[in-house]
Amino acid sequence: MLYGQHTEPTFLENQRTQSKQRNKALEYVKCWGNCIDIGSNVGMWTRELANRFKKVYCFEPNPNFIECFNKNISENNVELFEYGLSDIEHTASQGKQSTVLNESPGNVICKTLDSFNLKNIDFIKIDVDGFEYKVLHGAIETIKNSNPVINIEMKEDKRKDIVIKCKTFLQKLGYNRVSRVKHDEIWLKK
Repeated sequence: MLYGQHTEPTFLENQRTQSKQRNKALEYVKCWGNCIDIGSNVGMWTRELANRFKKVYCFEPNPNFIECFNKNISENNVELFEYGLSDIEHTASQGKQSTVLNESPGNVICKTLDSFNLKNIDFIKIDVDGFEYKVLHGAIETIKNSNPVINIEMKEDKRKDIVIKCKTFLQKLGYNRVSRVKHDEIWLKK
């Protein structure tokens, strides 16, 4: 396995590589009803989220990750949607050895988070390797209706323009950044 890229199925019992980010983000959660794990990968956050929240909605379009996810996650309160998320419905492409979606048409179906009409969301985790702004834009109604704690990957060293757009977008919705752990930022409604 290359860093962050699973070229073959990987089945993990207790994956702790993102525990610092996850634990810090969850310190800000006040209600433990529904949460959303966008970019679920192989379930690195999902199991812990399932242990705390009543319902976990997961989004992961990569077939290799989905196979691993299904081996790793058996909790009954988890629902996996095999879609990418974006600002509009479209298709995207993804290389077999890449976690990154490419905007060129392909075999990955992308939808907006708002199109799923999920309610009472207390927490959203977003780790989508460059699609962060598109995900936020397609989730505007979900965010406005629930005011969840948002944990979002913000890689300023690799995607500075996307990070700036995401920060501006969240600030316009009345959110403030309250913490940063590695590349993950935690945003709360003022």
